[in-house]
Amino acid sequence: MKSIFSESSAKFVFESESNMNIPTGQWRLDVMIMVLYQMALFFSAQLVFVIFLEYMPKTYCNTEKHCYKLTSKCLSDYDRNEPNICLAPNGSKSDFDECVEDKKYLYFKSAQYDYQQDCTSLTHYSASTNMYLGVLFANLVLGILADKLGRRPIYFASISIGVVSLVLSAAIPSLTAFYIFRFTTGVGVAGAQIVGWSYGSEMISAKRRFQLRTFSNWANARILLTFVAFITREWHTASYLCAAISALIFPILWKLPESPVFLEQKHKIEKANEAREQLADFCGLEYEEKEPAAINNLKKITFMDMWRNKRLRTNFLVLCFMWFYVGMATYITDLNGADMSKNLYVGQFLSGILLTISKIAFGFAEPRFEWLGRRTVFLFSQGVAMIAYVTILISLFTDSKESTWYLIVYLCAYSFQALSTETCYLSVAELIPTDVRVTVAAITNICLRLGTILASLTKPLKFSFEPGLFLINLVVCSIGITVVYFYLEESRNVNLQNVGQDEVSDSGDSQTMIESDKTAGSGESGATEAAETSGTAGTTEIEAESGEGESNSKLG
Repeated sequence: MKSIFSESSAKFVFESESNMNIPTGQWRLDVMIMVLYQMALFFSAQLVFVIFLEYMPKTYCNTEKHCYKLTSKCLSDYDRNEPNICLAPNGSKSDFDECVEDKKYLYFKSAQYDYQQDCTSLTHYSASTNMYLGVLFANLVLGILADKLGRRPIYFASISIGVVSLVLSAAIPSLTAFYIFRFTTGVGVAGAQIVGWSYGSEMISAKRRFQLRTFSNWANARILLTFVAFITREWHTASYLCAAISALIFPILWKLPESPVFLEQKHKIEKANEAREQLADFCGLEYEEKEPAAINNLKKITFMDMWRNKRLRTNFLVLCFMWFYVGMATYITDLNGADMSKNLYVGQFLSGILLTISKIAFGFAEPRFEWLGRRTVFLFSQGVAMIAYVTILISLFTDSKESTWYLIVYLCAYSFQALSTETCYLSVAELIPTDVRVTVAAITNICLRLGTILASLTKPLKFSFEPGLFLINLVVCSIGITVVYFYLEESRNVNLQNVGQDEVSDSGDSQTMIESDKTAGSGESGATEAAETSGTAGTTEIEAESGEGESNSKLG
């Protein structure tokens, strides 16, 4: 492939990149992709908004000022013959009134508080399970559609469905409507997670692919979501505000073209050229068509092609297992962490802040240390999380749950467990061929959803045998870390468009790109960052001289 930018521009960028000094104009697209993905993650944080939707206080006082400790999420679930917990021997009336105000204080007015659905036939079908099933359903179709029709239109459509559903779930005062529209909100979440990630990873430059998951991260989304809950204090207004913020995705996505990597893989060379020209214009870089040149032969890789190849099949199966068990362990930790601190918001804010700090720290460190690959991050984060689970078990068995160190350890357990998801996302982008990348992302997300659904079903253990939650995590994490250690490939700085090309041989089902004058200039934006933003596809003339295929990791 040949560069669509002037040779002098390409050379300048190539030399600049090697010194990690990138011209300002080429940052524009990367920054926009990071903002877009951050907004997608904020919308995806509806997955943990269920913590607020299902929130119930530990204690409550009825209209007769009879205060009691809740043994479930039902306000009516208490024994009227039990003594009032605010009645103390020799206590004054003022002490009693102060205790009543404290015990009935509601940090957040939730859907559970309004509808009391856990006290009905929906006891075993919570709002979280309902939404996770919605995401699971959407994953079955969105991945295939995005690999056939394109990343951008499916991304746009799924987010539209999700934002509208989010508004309607709060606007219609009906438990049935709430469940229906929270289910369809999951469609938008699935689009943000699988299509949004694939689109972003193909558009951003290779050396900032890790930063796409660290600077634009789940923790930031969680902090913002917690802030929305904090300032609104009730779920209707919070839902409307979340929908309004998530709608910022639309003008950004409208400004951007389809992924050139996807277009080239589908042999839509003219559209790929137009997309690259649009990106060059956005970055303020000179665009120049060159003389006709041969285009790399890119083999068409089907799902069955991938499955028949031992290496690609192993990668696929390892990723499926990783997503399943990491999702299960993360959500068991997250969904049961509302009481890690007395104040609901303190625990949630601190969870997001610690995770943000750890992700940004890894984001700064990753480009500077070659040894800090995907495997290293995963194994380290899982190791710390497992140590934290053991410590949590000790605190539960010794009745030390109310201590400060329990909060600190719980925060570490969640933060490092969640940090391991970065390897899951990056490995799907970097180990799976372009033709089936979103399809596989959808399958792995299905595995994730199965894990989260199982996690939501373990919530009764919170009241019956809380240590059982973390014993489950220890078992699955021990198995998972062993599988990853022996079978997960390192994929740092891989060229996305070359993934699987060497493994899959030409066959009757495989197609190659046609070399013709008509396809001239389609190729590669290559050495320029704007070229890399379209997925680091192919090589420029300058990179070709230095053997980009072999030295891609050095170039980032």
